[in-house]
Amino acid sequence: MARPGATRSAGAAGTAARRAAAAARRAAAALAAVAALAAAAGCGRSAEEQEADALLHAIDTLRNAPSEPRAGREALLAELERQPASTPPAASARDTCARAYRLLLEATAAEARVRALLEAPEGPAALSDLTDLAAADAKVKESAEVMPRCAEALAGLRRARRGM
Repeated sequence: MARPGATRSAGAAGTAARRAAAAARRAAAALAAVAALAAAAGCGRSAEEQEADALLHAIDTLRNAPSEPRAGREALLAELERQPASTPPAASARDTCARAYRLLLEATAAEARVRALLEAPEGPAALSDLTDLAAADAKVKESAEVMPRCAEALAGLRRARRGM
């Protein structure tokens, strides 16, 4: 035979479950309404405009990201590289900026490896480590040459975006 308190606990649990389900339904309805509003705000915008906006956002996010941890910037760069770019201004901005940041991130990774080897307790670095450092320096210089072209490509994409 069930105890009187046990029945009350089961009833309370059922009531709590019904309330939670109702709250979940209200939250789902609210999210659906927000999604509908967001979709409506996007109405009238061409695919090229949406693509340009996504690219500009991805590039700005990468540019504004802190340099450390490097893995965070690597993930943002990979996201930029995956962005579709169907117009010439979009492709130019994506490819040029991705190249500039790829060179920079590869250089900083190589510099970090060389720094760790130089600080290693087993002694000084080998000649190949210094070659790695020279290669990293070359990538930094190349990145510095490509960065202004990235800025120009971004300006071109912004101009094209306004004309869409």
